[in-house]
Amino acid sequence: MIPLLPEVRPQVFMSVPSVWEKIAASALAEEDPEQRIERLEASTGGRLRFCLSGGAGLSREVKSLFHSAGLLLVEGYGLTECSPTLTLNCSDAFRFDSVGKPLPSVSLRLADDGEILARGPNVFAGYHRDAEATAAAFDDEGWFHTGDLGRFTEDGFLQIVGRKKEILVTSGGKNIAPVNIEQRFADDPWIQHVVVYGDGHKYLVAGVFVDPTSTPDPLCPSSLGSETRASSLRALVEPRIARVNAELAHHETIKRFFVSEEPLSVEGGLLTATLKVKRKAVYERYAERFEALYAEPRDQVAGPTAS
Repeated sequence: MIPLLPEVRPQVFMSVPSVWEKIAASALAEEDPEQRIERLEASTGGRLRFCLSGGAGLSREVKSLFHSAGLLLVEGYGLTECSPTLTLNCSDAFRFDSVGKPLPSVSLRLADDGEILARGPNVFAGYHRDAEATAAAFDDEGWFHTGDLGRFTEDGFLQIVGRKKEILVTSGGKNIAPVNIEQRFADDPWIQHVVVYGDGHKYLVAGVFVDPTSTPDPLCPSSLGSETRASSLRALVEPRIARVNAELAHHETIKRFFVSEEPLSVEGGLLTATLKVKRKAVYERYAERFEALYAEPRDQVAGPTAS
């Protein structure tokens, strides 16, 4: 699809984040800002007027790149049950750290636990021949419970925090949305995914999944022996974990992590078709590695260390 863009020269293009990231990759390889814009126009055909990314969160770096070329690459939020859009960033009102404001016909509010509730003519009436599931999806006032957690900025833009069902509860009783932590790594060009783990444990750990084709060769040469390369990768990841930890509350920080050069993929059953992490599948696949992080002596758990 991407190689055909210069030939088709679309004016409207909508796709998932991985496609936009691939389009942006060649332009970001250029150091000169003007050459970046020229490369971007050449790779897309130069006629784009409307760009939309959906299915998962898109990194701010990619959105900023398109914006520097005079193109607004917008994101929104919705569900199949809502036909599907609830919020959208627009040319006259957008924030790259949000999924936009509610559409005019949509009413949104947050439940006490932060769950996003929706009402409007676009919200479905119920699940086909499943009265039990329908009753569970709506409250007594007719609000549809999306299952997503969010927050509103002071100027009315919605930010997605995570999935309600994916909340981790530590042994100390702290409720933590792992997606809120994981999304802070979205702009990192060397980290493909971070998956936070720790339900029922005293502290959080994480699996850091890097794409071996994107790691900087001068820092992690492919010619290194396996143990030496693993140490280099840990040294590359550790300051990134520390930087994110500095932005978090103490109970949200990642205390330990492992690094894997096996990228998560749809083919491997660890990502959905829209490239969202299948958390349960990742937990099951890497259960031993996650749990092994808790086997370290307690006096060594002082900050992020790699395993």
